[in-house]
Amino acid sequence: MHPHLSTEQRNTIGQALQARRLSLQNDLAQHPNSVSSAGLAQEALAQGGDDFAQDTGEREVDRALTDMDMQELAAITRAEQHLQDDNFGICVDCVQPIPFERLRVEPQSLRCVACASIFERKL
Repeated sequence: MHPHLSTEQRNTIGQALQARRLSLQNDLAQHPNSVSSAGLAQEALAQGGDDFAQDTGEREVDRALTDMDMQELAAITRAEQHLQDDNFGICVDCVQPIPFERLRVEPQSLRCVACASIFERKL
């Protein structure tokens, strides 16, 4: 199998992955107080009061955003580990090359646009 991405394209994707990793790490560093569900329950018992519901909602949103960032960071790590593999940039569903432009925008993509649309509808 011949890789469909040139060395220059792989370098561009690697730079995009690195930039996104740094951005996510920055975001995560700004949310160090993200509390687990158990931690929220403990705070509810300790705090009580009228402001707790608002604080809890804000923390739940923060936690959800942190979870999404962590998932994306994991996907980026996987992409970085496989960037030099011959099958990097090949759709996991239809086994067709994912266009470079898609990988440049979303370098951790596992699917082409058509297969990603089908996959997301199944969720």
